[in-house]
Amino acid sequence: MLFKKKWVWFAEPKDISDADSVTYFSYDDVEAPGFRKKEGWTTVIELFKPEEEIWRAMRPRFIAEQIQKGQRKGIVVKQDNNWAGFRELYRSFREHKGIPKDDESLFEKHGLNFSAYLHGELLSSGVFITDRQNIRAWALASKRLDGLDGKKKDIVGQANRLLIWEAIKYGKREGMLRFDLGGIALEENGVMPPLTIFKEAFGGARLKNYYYSKVYSPVLKAVRAAKKFLQRR
Repeated sequence: MLFKKKWVWFAEPKDISDADSVTYFSYDDVEAPGFRKKEGWTTVIELFKPEEEIWRAMRPRFIAEQIQKGQRKGIVVKQDNNWAGFRELYRSFREHKGIPKDDESLFEKHGLNFSAYLHGELLSSGVFITDRQNIRAWALASKRLDGLDGKKKDIVGQANRLLIWEAIKYGKREGMLRFDLGGIALEENGVMPPLTIFKEAFGGARLKNYYYSKVYSPVLKAVRAAKKFLQRR
């Protein structure tokens, strides 16, 4: 059974009539009767700062020097909408992680794609969601988990960092105000998740974000209730 599920980015929640469910992503904590609110954290870079200041805020050895090494090796980042390449990396990444398949059509419909290449080989690909003020990392995938040797893994890591840096510069050139690394998990039991360490190493600041969700379809409500019941058994 197919349901029409709608996402709205960087906006305060309001009722709609053209979908079975809707989810709003917002940086604003507002009262939204009838919506379920979920709070999360992300790390953001303020793009009104000079590029040199943004660069200096990055962890030198972990981020900045790795970007420079990638540039010296000849890694090139393009905003080329190579969706076939992205899908291949994204599916492989999710398979390695044991994550279920995703609706990739949303990325191509709403996202902006950047690709990192070395001598024509696609090493890393990222999709970003944007409006006139914000650019947020939506999905990032690379060859990092493809059983590569240590040297090639290092190169892929450099490609990942360079891709994000080029997306930051793109947002600044386009006059956007905020670059969002795409959400972080906070420290738990004294341990900081590695992905959070990586994202925060780009020098941003923590910021709360909010998801506001509402289901309109009675059938979809029943389906979700049944799934929850089965999961509790």
